[in-house]
Amino acid sequence: MLMKTFIFVDRSGTELESLTRDTCTALLPVAGKAVVDYAVEDLARAGIREAVIVACAHADKVEAHLGNGERWGMNFEYFPSRGAEHPAKLLQRYAKQFDAPCLLVRGDVLRSSVSTFIDTHSSRPGALMEAHIDGAPAGVCLFQGATRLLETLSWPYADNAGQASPAGVMDLPGAVWSALESPAAYHRANLDAAAGRYPGIRLAGWSRDNGLTVGRGSQVATPSLIGEHAFVGSGCRVHPQARLAGTSVIGDGCFIDSKANITDSVILPGSYVGENIEIRNAIVDGDRVLRIDSGASYRVSDHFLLAQMRQPGDSLIAGMTNRAAGLILLLASLPLWPMAALGALLQSPTAPLRPVRLRSNKYHLDTSNEPVRGEFETREWAVKAPLLRHLPLLLAVLAGHIKLVGNRPRAVDESAAGDTPWERVAQDTPAGLLGPVQLDLANDAPAEESMLNEIHYARYRNLRSDLKYLLKGACAMFSCRAWSARGQTESS
Repeated sequence: MLMKTFIFVDRSGTELESLTRDTCTALLPVAGKAVVDYAVEDLARAGIREAVIVACAHADKVEAHLGNGERWGMNFEYFPSRGAEHPAKLLQRYAKQFDAPCLLVRGDVLRSSVSTFIDTHSSRPGALMEAHIDGAPAGVCLFQGATRLLETLSWPYADNAGQASPAGVMDLPGAVWSALESPAAYHRANLDAAAGRYPGIRLAGWSRDNGLTVGRGSQVATPSLIGEHAFVGSGCRVHPQARLAGTSVIGDGCFIDSKANITDSVILPGSYVGENIEIRNAIVDGDRVLRIDSGASYRVSDHFLLAQMRQPGDSLIAGMTNRAAGLILLLASLPLWPMAALGALLQSPTAPLRPVRLRSNKYHLDTSNEPVRGEFETREWAVKAPLLRHLPLLLAVLAGHIKLVGNRPRAVDESAAGDTPWERVAQDTPAGLLGPVQLDLANDAPAEESMLNEIHYARYRNLRSDLKYLLKGACAMFSCRAWSARGQTESS
């Protein structure tokens, strides 16, 4: 079909902050596929062979995922968006006039097939026709001519959604869509997709008679499904004694252990769910749990309960590696302990070791049965040299209270971070012995600067950045900073 097609995937996903730390809305998985994949597949089935991908946030990841489009029999071109840009403005930068029919599709929302809408209106030149589902604009329109025709378009997630409804509106009977505007909406879209409530979309798996859809290479026993519907992605293993109740979605590469009970929940790719764990009405992303009923988000530090198997920094193996590395550092630091003890006795003969209470990376349940970050007590030598003073923190690394690399460990009596999403990101990131604030900032750096450094680290942390800080920490041992009272490492 000869039609200029634009697929918009330029949402940053701030309304899904807890799920889009390292990606954008279009790449979030829904029942085994990225959101944008459903839109691309629908267009391919409608005969579209060429499309322009309009991307902004994480454009590199979008291009890496979609490629040149050949796996759908299509050819993709990429065009940058300035973020939340209305099509009337964006297309004016691309071309002022379109002689052939032009199709605009939001690829970062989930909807039923719109092939009927495309077939019906693609042959009507000159008109602006917008698709509505249940009376709301669903992010699909057809037009031909000058881009000014789009100025009245009610385009979802645009900086200017249009001043009035366009003259041509077609409501799609029986169709379903979700704007994915919140974690709860994302959760519901996954369950509805698994239950077959989106007409025309195809799940990535084989459907069984009992409501179970299973992806390639997965092992799941039929008795595990005790609810109405379940989707299990590719490369998964669901223990025969695990139970999937209600409607549940298990992403690719997950491991659900014995006697785990999952009810009306979404398990994101690469997650491990341990024995006897009950997950109900929630989204699980590795060791992070987002409860849909209360909106609470928390991390489980015990990797025998929940773990991210695909990210080395959060996996069970990585946790053991972190402690092993801490043990090696502790053994290497043994010659420094007598020096620290002697200096502390000279500095403070009555109290050479001072107690310090810090917030732990481990969680426990409070009186309301809500998980909260725990506390632990450590010691510090009463000396001025930061390297010597913080030697006891190596014991906290061995105990799993902190990591080798992370944000600055916070004292229990220190005021907690604010309630903004960015501040919560920094607060929820695991604390570590080394990190951006400890190594990069001076002790008298403003609190706002420290917070910005922690937020940036929390947002973009990966194995490479952690290795960089480990190397920087090793080099810092031989610097004046480690042996003087200057620098952020003087206070925990």
